[in-house]
This record gives sequence, structure tokens and C-alpha cells, in this order.
Amino acid sequence: MSNNQNTSLVQIVDGVPFTTSEIVAEHAGVSHQATLKLIETHREVMESEFGQVGFEFRPGYNGSQVRFARLTDEQSSFLLTLTRNTEKVVAFKASLVKAFAEATKSNVVALPSRAALAQMVLDAEKEIEAAKMQIELDAPKVRYHEKFVAEMDDVMTIDMFATDWGSTGPKVRELLRTKGIAVRRLLGRRWSKSKQQMIDVHEWRPRQGKLFSDWFVVRPHHDAPRHHNGQVRTTMYLLRFHSEDLAVKLGLTEPAMFDGGDAA
Repeated sequence: MSNNQNTSLVQIVDGVPFTTSEIVAEHAGVSHQATLKLIETHREVMESEFGQVGFEFRPGYNGSQVRFARLTDEQSSFLLTLTRNTEKVVAFKASLVKAFAEATKSNVVALPSRAALAQMVLDAEKEIEAAKMQIELDAPKVRYHEKFVAEMDDVMTIDMFATDWGSTGPKVRELLRTKGIAVRRLLGRRWSKSKQQMIDVHEWRPRQGKLFSDWFVVRPHHDAPRHHNGQVRTTMYLLRFHSEDLAVKLGLTEPAMFDGGDAA
């Protein structure tokens, strides 16, 4: 790669060169979700040896938020040792090493005076206090975005999951119920014009208090017509990150294969 290409792999913020999980995923030829999962799996070792991993959010599609990780030179090198050495990965490793070396060399600056350092410390303390206050103010918004407005690529419906694993929505929902993973909650009854009779209205919810309850999110549909009792309609989604975990839990061992490409 050229110097310009190397530089694009590494950025410098507050004097610290770093790359991101998105850059690693793109150039290693794997999905970003798989890269994040690899980081989470080995996060304890990574942070104990090379410092805390910085997770951040950037604006995504249609006002959503995309979670990614900032990785230092040591952290990204460690992550790449966990990745299979394809020809593409080996070439990327070499380019990334050069990019960090170039960034470090270009980032050498003269040290500030003691007075300047003292003022920088005071300014930093003020910024930290202001940031703490802003975090407290933004916390409800962040929680809402994480739970309801994350990219739709990060979640899937139960029917989509069932198709990916060669099953059907009704069969998977029955497995969710019998294995105590999710419950079908009765909301009430309504008149069905098509059936000309009263019918039950249900919605699915992950069973709370279980380790796997974090595998699902329930999102409201504020733009959809409300239920007869005024309640906002919601849908239970599965986080793609935990698709394989759920398949193992349900005893679905082989994903469905489709002609012309990988399973959706």
C-alpha cells in the first residue's frame, strides 16, 4: 500500500494513534459483528495486557447509532493474532504496522512548558466535569438509542432466524416457549373483521432474569396503529450477535444453505 493508504488505516486523537474495529473488519475480510464478538470474547486478556478498549458510537443510517471499538497499536496487533492468516490478513497486518509507525513518527512534538502543562491539567479537569454532567444528561437518550434505534442490520426477526437455520417461525417460537427462553404474553382481545369473531392479541417477550434475556430487544413501533387498548405495538427481535448462541440453545446445529451465496 502507499503512504496515503497506510495513513487512512490509522488516526491520531489527543496524540494517540489508533485504528478501529470497522477498519480491521473491512481489511481482514470479515463482518464487523464478528470482529466485535472476537473482541468481547478476549476482552479480559486484551485489557489486562494492553489497556482498556474504548467503545464508541458513530451516526449510522437514518439517525441510528453504530457501536465500534478504538484499538491501539498493541490491541489491534493482538486482535489480528486471533484472526486466521489468509493472504489478505497478512497483507493488512504489514500495512497496519507501517501505518502505526508512520503515525507515531509524525506525531513527535516538542514538550510544553511547566506552566502550559499546569494550565492543560486545569482545562482538562474542567472538561471532565463538564463531560460528566453531559453524560448524565444524555444517559436516557443513549439508553433509548441502544435499545430501540440501533441499526436494523444488528437485529433480526424470529422468522428471519428460523429461515437462516432451516426451520419455521412457529417451530422456533414453540422451542422458545418450551425451553423457557421467551413467553407469549396475552394483551387482550379484539374483533377480527376477517374472522368475524373476537380473537386474542399476543406479543412475545424474552423471559427476564435469565442469562439469555440480553440476546433479545423489544422495540416499539410508534408509527404503527396502536392496539385496541391504546398500547404501542412492539416486536421482539434477536440480536444477530447471538444468532449462533440461540441456535445452539434450541438444538439447531446447521444453518440453512442457499444457492448463490451464504445464508442471509
